[in-house]
Parts: sequence; C-alpha cells; structure tokens
Amino acid sequence: SEPAEAIRRIDRESVHRICSGQVVLSLGTAVKELVENSLDAGATSIDVRLKDHGVELIEVSDNGGGVEEENFEGLTLKHYTSKIQDFSDLTHVETFGFRGEALSSLCALSDVTISTCHKSAKIGTRLVFDHNGKITQKAPYPRQQGTTVSIQQLFHTLPVRHKEFQRNIKKEYAKMVQILQAYCIISKGVRINCTNQVGQGKKSPVVSTTGGLHLKENIGAVFGKKQLQSLIPFVQLPPSEAVCEEYGLKSTDLPEKLYSKEMFAKMEIIGQFNLGFIIAKLNSDLFIIDQHATDEKYNFEMLQQHTVLQGQKLIVPQNLNLTAVNETVLIENLEIFRKNGFDFVINENAPVTQRVKLISLPTSKNWTFGPQDIDELIFMLSDCPGVMCRPSRVRQMFASRACRKSVMIGTALNVQEMKKLVTHMGEIEHPWNCPHGRPTMRHIASLDLIAAE
Repeated sequence: SEPAEAIRRIDRESVHRICSGQVVLSLGTAVKELVENSLDAGATSIDVRLKDHGVELIEVSDNGGGVEEENFEGLTLKHYTSKIQDFSDLTHVETFGFRGEALSSLCALSDVTISTCHKSAKIGTRLVFDHNGKITQKAPYPRQQGTTVSIQQLFHTLPVRHKEFQRNIKKEYAKMVQILQAYCIISKGVRINCTNQVGQGKKSPVVSTTGGLHLKENIGAVFGKKQLQSLIPFVQLPPSEAVCEEYGLKSTDLPEKLYSKEMFAKMEIIGQFNLGFIIAKLNSDLFIIDQHATDEKYNFEMLQQHTVLQGQKLIVPQNLNLTAVNETVLIENLEIFRKNGFDFVINENAPVTQRVKLISLPTSKNWTFGPQDIDELIFMLSDCPGVMCRPSRVRQMFASRACRKSVMIGTALNVQEMKKLVTHMGEIEHPWNCPHGRPTMRHIASLDLIAAE
C-alpha cells in the first residue's frame, strides 16, 4: 500500500484566506463591520451603497474622524488596532471593534479601496490594497473629512464560497437588511442611509434614518409611523412610567396604542355591528373587532401549529444539491421536514453532501412543492434549529384554508359565539393582524373622555 500523505504546514496566504472566511461569514457581517468602524470613528452620517445586492460592490462612507497618514500601513493588517494595547485593556473597551480583524479579512476576501481624510489633513488620500492588506497604490484624493471603504467582489478569492454567496444573495441581502435596521434603530444622533442599485438601474432606497435623538424616531424612520403604533403590543395595562418614557407616549395615548393579550378574556361583549364586527368593552374603553379577520387568524395559527402535511412518494428518490452545512441542518431537523410533508432517506455511509435523498413531497390539491421550499426551510432552521416553522408557500396555503373556514362577514352571531371569538384572540401568538395583514381590531373611544365632554 502507498504511504500516507506527509503532514505539511499550510502556506501563510492560504491560512490568511481560510481564517478571514471565518471572520467575515456573510454580506451582513461585512456591512456590520464597516458600519461599526464608522460609528467608532464618531460619524454622524453614514451612507451604505450596494450594487447588485452587494455581489458587485459594498461601499460604506462616513463623516467620522478619518485616518491619519501614520496609520495607513496598519489599517488593514491582521490584529493591528488602536483600541487596545494589551489583554488588560479588554476590561474597559467601549467601542464596537477592537481586534483588528475586519479590514484585514475583507482584503483577503475581496478587492479593497479606501479613501480617507483626517480632520487634521488638508487633502484626502486614496489607498488600494492587495489581498495581504499591503498598500499597492497611494494617491491624493479630494474629499471632505471622513472615510469611504469600497469592497468589490466579496468572497471572489474563495471560488466555492463565492458561488454559494451569489446563489443565495437574496437571502444574504435580507439578513443584511435586518442587521442594518438594528443599527439604524440603536444609533441615536446618527443619520444612516442605504441604497441598492441593480445593474444599470436607479438606486433603490433600502433603509434610511434622519439622525433622531430618540429611539422612537429611529423606529418610526425604519418601520414607518403607522407600523410603529402596532411595534409595541403585549405591554401590560396600565403601563409603567418607564414604558411611557421609552416609547415617548403620554397617558392620553395609551388606550389606542398599548394592548396586551390578557385583555381579551376580560372584555365584555356589547353586541354585533353591521353583521361583521363585534363591539366589546374593557373597563371604560370600547373596541371594534373584525369577526372574520379574528377567526381567520385563530384558525391560521392552529393550522400552523398542528397540521401534519401528507406526503406523496416519489417513484425515484431525488438527489439534492446541498452544501455540507445545509445537509447537516436538514438531517438534524428531519421531524420538522416530515411535519411539512417532506421525507428523506439518509445514507450515513455516503460522502458528505450526498447523504440525503428526497423520497416524498407534500401535496394538497392545487398546491405543489419542491426543492425551493426545502431550501427555504433549511434557511429558517439555520437561525432557529429545532423550532417548528413552515415555508412561505405552506403559510399561504394555510392562510387560504383559514379564510375559507372562518366566520364570514354577514353572518349573525349570538353573544356566546362572539365571546368565543374574542377569547380566542388571547390564546394565539399574534392576535393583532389576520394572515394577510388586515388589523383584527381598533380602539373606538374612551367612555370616560366622552362623559367628561
């Protein structure tokens, strides 16, 4: 037999790329690191520009303090940082970044260009870096105080990872937006704007804040003021002073804006309006409840929780094009896939990425399902392993079923039937909107205020 391969040291450049791929894992990580650098630099204005959802370009520009010329060389070198000098400094770090890994890792994974102008400099400088973080070009560059980091072709130095990145870019982009929204909300006094340009088309706004000094302003800018009134459910009535202060509310605002699920069991049924709405009273507050939307949401959540979809056996088992990580996620969550009507045969002796074959697909009248639904489930289970979830098309099917079986507008109800619908609202996870987004109830008026007038 031939001798085993000798154990050799991996060359430094390959080690750097491998380790960098473990620091910058996704589009979201790349944007997060760059935005944190801008915040650490004291920026009050940050612009994030994406091209083709980040596949072609990620650019983050700020008006922070900029980089001094003496720090250019160490800017993109591994573990070079101005935040700490030794291990003991970790006890009082007050910045987002301090390890000196982000820019170095991005250099290893992409083509990096940085333009910067320090507050003490008369003119800015444009720097081009190689994959080892070394400066290859340096030239004067007119710009205002601050820094712009341009990342082109993220992951192109890792061909397999780059292909996977391009294939899943819509999912990567969605997760990045969630991360950026979080920074937009918590960054008080900082204007953050993000745009995305697809091909040669116009730049589309992604998220934008105005640099508000209060959390409520930022939440409103990110999610919209109308949605903001419904971003604060499940708060106990009456709310504490701390809750009022956190959301910037006055005591007169509370009946319309702050609800809790426990309130539904305590409601008194007044009657039915226009054969479509339930009028209910809680203490001195009157509410109008959409009987169809309410019943529809209850039926939808029951279907979500308890339905086991029946699968249709395939004549020939089907191979799945899965990565090693996705294959592992699927194997570890087989029961959730089975409840969604997917079944597989697992061959533990087969090579990794070839251990799973699809043998059954869910079927339901006019609804058909396929590998794209499996990919979506894997994506959701990657974030929440073991948690029961449904692909979006299954949710659509359940929403359609729930609509058909729910109490319709125009149906007369007695007090017991209305009480049952209202009580059900306190027994489900999200009673505030039907599966299609229609509000289930509205606050009508406060009887105390009416009496006072």
